[in-house]
Amino acid sequence: MHVTLRQLRAFEAAYRLRNLTHAADSLHMTQSAMSALIKQLEDSLGMQLFERTPRVLKPTPAADDAYPQSVEILSRVGTLQAGMKDRAKGAETLLSFSCVPSLASTVIPTVLNQFRKAMPGVRPVVFDDGDAALMERVCSGECEFSVSTFEQDPEALAQIPLVVGYLGVACAKSSPLARLKRVTWADLVGQPIIHLSKGSSLQQQIREYFPDATRSYKPAFEIGFIHTALALAAEGLGVVIVQSFLVEGNPHMKGLMLKKLYDPIAEKSLIIQTRKGHEMTRPAQVFLGMLRDHLTRA
Repeated sequence: MHVTLRQLRAFEAAYRLRNLTHAADSLHMTQSAMSALIKQLEDSLGMQLFERTPRVLKPTPAADDAYPQSVEILSRVGTLQAGMKDRAKGAETLLSFSCVPSLASTVIPTVLNQFRKAMPGVRPVVFDDGDAALMERVCSGECEFSVSTFEQDPEALAQIPLVVGYLGVACAKSSPLARLKRVTWADLVGQPIIHLSKGSSLQQQIREYFPDATRSYKPAFEIGFIHTALALAAEGLGVVIVQSFLVEGNPHMKGLMLKKLYDPIAEKSLIIQTRKGHEMTRPAQVFLGMLRDHLTRA
């Protein structure tokens, strides 16, 4: 038989109060239940702990030796429980995540503003990082999750699609593309393409779909940040091929419109990465729900 915490709590109360009825009352149990727990502990230890008299419990020398050890065990368990409660409480007052810069600088601020109004007691911490750093912060536990446009397969991370978007072309409202009811990849031939150089996976996908890629796809600009690319497009200096969830609801789309690309339609998922087996905290669930709603409404 194994010693249990219930048995130790019963023993501690009985030793301290020297009365079975008072000990049972202090632990909100019946006298018979208290007596059974002490008997189970005595059987587990192979020692008698009390000499029972009609009015009081008289501890044996074995009980005198066992009592301080029992108190220490119960104290450590209490410290463990209190520490875990504080940790859980801390997790519920912090929202820490990493995000690719293209999202962190566009739709994330809008959603964070909405989130802070809904959960004012939660402190958000956001890291805008490159691909490798996104995963490192999640794996180390510094961030609860990452939001990215690329798929990785490290053993420690689980990948959850948040929304499924598509590739489209952001163009000025004065662009010939804006007047087309349906824009195809072939319609992009001859257009000045503003190339987002930091999205290597995106550029690979674009080249797969772009007609006659080796001759026709000649970027007019090599741009590292989406804000710059959209600003150039708004001035009519070119068009940007981009994932829909990076620009739908994006305040930097003023003067621009996004046209979905057809023949073929190229879908792309926005990925949430978190540690395998991790259960999302309430703040994380609320924020990701708001982000999903924002992107699907836009």
